[in-house]
Amino acid sequence: MAKYALWYFKPQWGNYETFDTNMPTSRLSDLGFDYLIILDTVGEGGKYGQMPMSGYTYEAGYNDGKKLAQWIEREVGPELPYLVEIPVLVRENDEQWKLFENSNYTIPPDVRNLDYLRGWVDGVYTNTGGFEKGFYWNLEFSWQVVKGVVSESVIRELSEKILGWGQEFIWIPYGHGDVNWENTDIKTLDRYFTYIFAQPNYYQGKTSDLGTWFTNFKEFRDGNNLSNLYMEMECDGKVNPANPSVTQETAEKHKSLACDYVQYAKNFPHRAYYFDTDVENLRIMEDYCRSHGKKYIF
Repeated sequence: MAKYALWYFKPQWGNYETFDTNMPTSRLSDLGFDYLIILDTVGEGGKYGQMPMSGYTYEAGYNDGKKLAQWIEREVGPELPYLVEIPVLVRENDEQWKLFENSNYTIPPDVRNLDYLRGWVDGVYTNTGGFEKGFYWNLEFSWQVVKGVVSESVIRELSEKILGWGQEFIWIPYGHGDVNWENTDIKTLDRYFTYIFAQPNYYQGKTSDLGTWFTNFKEFRDGNNLSNLYMEMECDGKVNPANPSVTQETAEKHKSLACDYVQYAKNFPHRAYYFDTDVENLRIMEDYCRSHGKKYIF
């Protein structure tokens, strides 16, 4: 069984910064996690900047990947094995997705080209130590191939490279509400990833009934023999009443929502955990679920 913690940093156009609330990484190993998935967050309105992109060539990708890898080794010093994101989009913002939808999916977001991504992966791989164990495909959109955002051949080529090194390749797409799983890219792209963890987004209110969601999800999983497809656990700062904007009532509601995942995730051997940028959220959830006869991190 493997437990993955989504560990975020601030990209700041390449002047990377950590969040004090998720450092040191030993706090996550103390909670029982096996791996970090290291990825960026641009924050609300892009307040944390963007991931750098110094060009479209292999050399640009290599140098950008090398810079992040060296920063991870020097400034983060992960104390447990980790995977590093592959930044797919040129820029992360909501406007490009609204344009994509409003254009009837004819104007997709700009993505980084294959030469750049090859270089990125090599730059990370050759400039990290023994704790680097793989890569995370950082594009959550579940219809990215069928809607023409990226090519399946790009994912296939990167997968062959990464898996050929004996490393892991992970994807965490969203699939909330009454999503038609058969129309997503998941069963097509499944073969290229070590594990896929689907986001229910029940905690965020985008799925109203987690039980129904899980039934449909498991039918899709089992019906297509997707034995490496699992579900993501989700919580954030709304479980912590010490946060200024969170009342005790709000915290209790969200702790209950987050703990609901346990009865469904226990059906699978592997889990990925989204907890925003504060390890305290995980500790709160572990204490809350234990008080209700469950374990949150297991």
